[in-house]
Amino acid sequence: MTPKEEAGMTAAGSWDLIIVGAGTTGMPCAIAAAEAGARVCVLEKDSEIGGTLHLSAGQMSGAGSRRQIEKQIDDSPDAHFDEVMQLGHRKNDPVLVRLAVDEAPVTLDWLDDLGFPFPDDMPIVYYGHEPYSKARTSWGAEMGVSILKTIKPVFEQAVADGNVELFLDHRLVGFTVEAGAVTGVRAHSPRGSVEFRASATVLATGGYASSPQLWAELHPGMDCLLGARHTSTGDGLLAAREIGAAMRGADLFLPTHGCIPDAGEEGRTDVWEAFGNLIPQYRPPREIVVNVRGERFQAEDEPSADARERALVEQGGRAWIVLDEAAIDDESPVVVGWSADMLRAEATRARRAWRADSLAELARAAGIDAARLERTVQVYNAAVRSGNDPVGRTQFGAELTTVPYYAIAMVAGTVVGFAGLTVDGQLRVLDEGGRPIANLYAAGEVLGCGALMGNSYAGGMSVTPALSFGRLLGRRLAAAHREGEAALAR
Repeated sequence: MTPKEEAGMTAAGSWDLIIVGAGTTGMPCAIAAAEAGARVCVLEKDSEIGGTLHLSAGQMSGAGSRRQIEKQIDDSPDAHFDEVMQLGHRKNDPVLVRLAVDEAPVTLDWLDDLGFPFPDDMPIVYYGHEPYSKARTSWGAEMGVSILKTIKPVFEQAVADGNVELFLDHRLVGFTVEAGAVTGVRAHSPRGSVEFRASATVLATGGYASSPQLWAELHPGMDCLLGARHTSTGDGLLAAREIGAAMRGADLFLPTHGCIPDAGEEGRTDVWEAFGNLIPQYRPPREIVVNVRGERFQAEDEPSADARERALVEQGGRAWIVLDEAAIDDESPVVVGWSADMLRAEATRARRAWRADSLAELARAAGIDAARLERTVQVYNAAVRSGNDPVGRTQFGAELTTVPYYAIAMVAGTVVGFAGLTVDGQLRVLDEGGRPIANLYAAGEVLGCGALMGNSYAGGMSVTPALSFGRLLGRRLAAAHREGEAALAR
């Protein structure tokens, strides 16, 4: 905030609770707080509510929900806790994980009561990332939008009833602090700089995986396709850091495997527009995957998603899917979202896919070592004939011999950030000395995915805790405000 901006600040008013962000955390937080009688102010930097729910896969997980019980799935929050910690290589925060798994079935039942369209076959065991041993993962047909469509009417009714005041196009730029305690926030709006005051503030501003500058600062040397929603620019992290908040988790980042690079409108990437169909539990591979040296670095039917993700990191986050004309299949495409004709068209464009009548020509076009690629394909074809693969693959298609040959670029990618604010078990933001910053709380991706998932991906441990912690903070902070008012009245 510049002196000029501060001098032109307009006071908007005072509330019991300010929530910065109207997305996965902010909306449930506002709903819960308003239902508990609090006067709530919600600031949203975008022109619409929903945040990353517009983009998210919307995967949720929980043990002990009504749906699990109805399907006679023997599960418990204790079992969920143990697996999340194991999947995260025990680098996740056990206090937050415990809180999340205990609240998860309550949150899933709440969505069920609101009419969330759970598909009949869910929950399931999902193999896109390292799977749970139990069927505890669910999502809607429209992914994150299914969650948004369920929560949005309830949130909008709270706004219509006057229990929540919503301010769109208001971007957080800082906090007001008195005697070491946060007393409100400063925001930039179309009409200028505005100050909002409250007895408590919840940061629900999301992550930073749409900010190349902040990404480079937190992950130096880690080249990655950033496909997050345009609002995920780390505003909450930056504002909290300015008043001494501690951060953690940058070292825990792990990319998603299978991202196909492309820049859409305004240079942005839609990660769901094209995605490598490389999960062997769902589609036996007919292709090989090579690094820049033209060498295979892992069995293409490696069952562990965690192993596939780490192998990609070891290759500098870059690889190429190589196949021939005979391996193209409309019924089971190598790239989700691409028909056979679309793959051929992309290869003709020669931007993220290429085609050629020889492996050497293909390698030169794609930027791969030509001689080694030729040798790699020769060895692979021999492995198909013998059934004995040097890198351990056991599911073979046909030999790669039918021209033309194709190569598709694949890169490390993410729609989330692993670094975030440090909080305690009450979701209070902590400073560098481990002390709570008075009146400041945080939940959702602003905590960083590493806090709950550790150094891996644990299904549903981003969206579900965001929903749960928002509701939990809404209830707790509304109750604390009532108790404070009662104490003053005595």
